[in-house]
Amino acid sequence: MLLAALLLGGCGDRSRSDPAAGFQERAIRINTAWVDRLDALGYFRQLPPDQLGIHRQALLRQGWAALFSGPPHRLNPADAEDLAEGGLVEFIRTVRPFLVSEGVKLPEVRAETGAAGYVLYVGDVPHVIYSREEQQRDKDGEQPGLVRGLSMARTFALINRLLAAAGSPERVYAVGADNDLFAFFLTPELFELIVRHPDATPPEAPYVPNETYPSFGHPEWIEGAVP
Repeated sequence: MLLAALLLGGCGDRSRSDPAAGFQERAIRINTAWVDRLDALGYFRQLPPDQLGIHRQALLRQGWAALFSGPPHRLNPADAEDLAEGGLVEFIRTVRPFLVSEGVKLPEVRAETGAAGYVLYVGDVPHVIYSREEQQRDKDGEQPGLVRGLSMARTFALINRLLAAAGSPERVYAVGADNDLFAFFLTPELFELIVRHPDATPPEAPYVPNETYPSFGHPEWIEGAVP
């Protein structure tokens, strides 16, 4: 049963004579164990008490679908086109507070475009996001969408290396693709709990990005489509 379908329209009157209220009450009972497990695994960690209550209640009422309305320290927009066209530094700036809270010592970050391609510097250490050759293959139509996919995969992989080096259990996963891409910070245990929920669907579920063209790890890539 898709819980999200039962939850449209708000909670309404809770009297037993109201079918909508009955659906809502049953949904909350069903979701309670799952939300308690999210809590036990640290999903609400770092949230102030007032925000914790808001997000917990949303998940109790709306189930799996409410994951994608926050909390903001875990879910961040990461438009792949923006990442590929110079937006990497701004993205790192957006997620920096979460990384720092996880013990990541993040030096100055800057990006350069040159003979080596698009390079992100973390301190003095260069990380090639895509090479000039990869950019040309994309531009020539040989591999359209290549630089967007690589910008996501290599940036997320870099962030995960920084988290691992800091001893944090958190990792960044992808949700969606291209202009609808989001970065979702989860522990591996939270990731498994979320993707195994009965309402989880491939287009919306988090996944582990990789450099395999053209899917880049997206679970519902269709032959001939560019994510």
